[in-house]
Amino acid sequence: MKVLVLNPYFPTLGGGEKHMGYLCKFIENNYDSVEIDILVHNYNNIDINADDYPTIETFSDRFGIKLCHTKLKKLDLPKPGSLMEHYQNKKRIEKLSSGYDLFINFMYLSKHIGRAKRNIYSCMFPPQRSFHSGSLATRAVWRFLDFQFRRSYDYYLSNSLFTNHWLEYIWKTGKKNRIVYPPVFSEELLEKRASVNEERKDILLSVGRFFVGAHNKKQDWMIDFFIRNIERFKGWEYHLVGAVSSMEEDLKYIQGIQEKIKGYPIYLHLNCSLEELESLYREAKIFWHATGYMENDAEFPEKMEHFGITTVEAMSYGVVPVVINKGGQPEIVENEVNGYLWDDEQQLLELTLELMENNKQWEIVSKNCYKRADHFSIEKFYQKNKEIFDGISF
Repeated sequence: MKVLVLNPYFPTLGGGEKHMGYLCKFIENNYDSVEIDILVHNYNNIDINADDYPTIETFSDRFGIKLCHTKLKKLDLPKPGSLMEHYQNKKRIEKLSSGYDLFINFMYLSKHIGRAKRNIYSCMFPPQRSFHSGSLATRAVWRFLDFQFRRSYDYYLSNSLFTNHWLEYIWKTGKKNRIVYPPVFSEELLEKRASVNEERKDILLSVGRFFVGAHNKKQDWMIDFFIRNIERFKGWEYHLVGAVSSMEEDLKYIQGIQEKIKGYPIYLHLNCSLEELESLYREAKIFWHATGYMENDAEFPEKMEHFGITTVEAMSYGVVPVVINKGGQPEIVENEVNGYLWDDEQQLLELTLELMENNKQWEIVSKNCYKRADHFSIEKFYQKNKEIFDGISF
């Protein structure tokens, strides 16, 4: 079986790419003979032919996912200068998908039409319908393209109830929808983590890619918040982990943060190894997440965290989450049981200080984190996908 997975954001090596990697691993395990191509192409200032463009080996080292029948397929698309050229590039990708048994669209907000024998849209958040002014004929064309997009997929796999709500609201895909939470760790690994009595340090931790726009992780705001309350957090360190791209706006964002944190117990771990990240998870006590803060979730739901893989990762190490009450976070954290949800700065401050000052309470909630994290295991992810894939004939 030949499988094509569209994901031009492969070089960001974020949570979505980890999710994609386990989906590829599931397919490798589920079919005796399979070849998987991850389709990447140049976008913005990303050059697929650059020497530092990540490889499958880089990916495996970052996430610990060994892919044996998966490789990168690079498509050198010309840089579009007009809407028509964007459309032509889109058609090139769609045409390429027609040569495969299965096409999995793993591209965020993509509206590429699947043209393989079977097509699956892995939905991290649904794209908007086309709303264009113009002549009746022009509007009819856009409506037809939307119809083709919606019809072309056999299944839409949402990564959360939150995402599924908006998928149904925007596209009315109904019976084609399935909710499959992303895989985060194996049940065996979770059991090992829960059985180890770690030596914790007074560390606040945040994990997420450093980027501007979309559903950015609000690292700059969290750093400002920490600095404003530095006297209340005396003796604590704040560590932020995440990948950063070579895009100019993202590099400027990082440079601004690096200037801001000078002289404070705030530490950045950029593009760090899996071993370094795991070490921080084992040492930290509290996990912060603020994606979507100061954003209107009803008007701009795409700016929320659509699930929250890093929140689950933190919980699997017993790190207590204190996370924003928006997007997919409330599906993960049961408030005051295995973490805390906050709506404003005052709540974030009060809840953080409560955990800092009451170690007994921290220990109770930390133990509950392990139990909750088990809902998001690789095994449960594989089981759910098997139910779906077993219903597809090739």
